[in-house]
Amino acid sequence: MSPHRRPVPLWYVLLAVVVSVLGVAGAGIAYTEHVARRQCTVLRAEVAVYREAPPATLTGQQLAAAKEQLLRDLHC
Repeated sequence: MSPHRRPVPLWYVLLAVVVSVLGVAGAGIAYTEHVARRQCTVLRAEVAVYREAPPATLTGQQLAAAKEQLLRDLHC
């Protein structure tokens, strides 16, 4: 270490770590909410299509019902 350089205080290092962790956590939460909004948009569009033209097959009807239930469960 250079004789002219002062050592970094421990509280400064801990503050940098805490701020970094909070920044990464905040960015993760923001990204997760962004993805959830996009998924809700896609799900609402799919449900709208099923409402306009209801499926004729049993499998299609079950899929439409499952997507309707998912839309309600996610509170989109």
